[in-house]
Amino acid sequence: MILEIDELNFARYTPAQLAAVRPNLERLAAIMRRNLHLLDGVLGIEGGEATLHRNHEFARAQLAEARSQIETMRHDLATARAWIDQLQGRLAAIEDDEEDRLYRSVGLAATAHTVVVAAARRALLQHHHPDRWPPEKKAAATVNFQAVCAAFQKIKELRG
Repeated sequence: MILEIDELNFARYTPAQLAAVRPNLERLAAIMRRNLHLLDGVLGIEGGEATLHRNHEFARAQLAEARSQIETMRHDLATARAWIDQLQGRLAAIEDDEEDRLYRSVGLAATAHTVVVAAARRALLQHHHPDRWPPEKKAAATVNFQAVCAAFQKIKELRG
């Protein structure tokens, strides 16, 4: 892999972006230095067998650390998935509540203020009123109008 840093235009990046990338670039530089030293040792350019052995042991230690981090991440991922499943179960239980379904049927939240409920009632009843629809759609509008009336009647009883 050949990476030519000279060709990168660092002026187009913000200081925050450069600061975020810096640790990765430093890590890359360290890896590249290590690889060059290993290559030099293999080619016999500098250092000796002791240097090569030391670098090999260092690489093995880094590999063991990386494996440990992977296992930790897998455990964390499994824990996060368990939490997500638990929260989705709770959310499903909340959403299946009859009262919540009633409010959602008219586009409201169960915590809606009384003024909001009254405004939504007026708007929905006006929208679904059969007299506002052409004759061919009056039957469907009547059914919708009655459903909205019934829903708001139940809401009124719940809020008592």
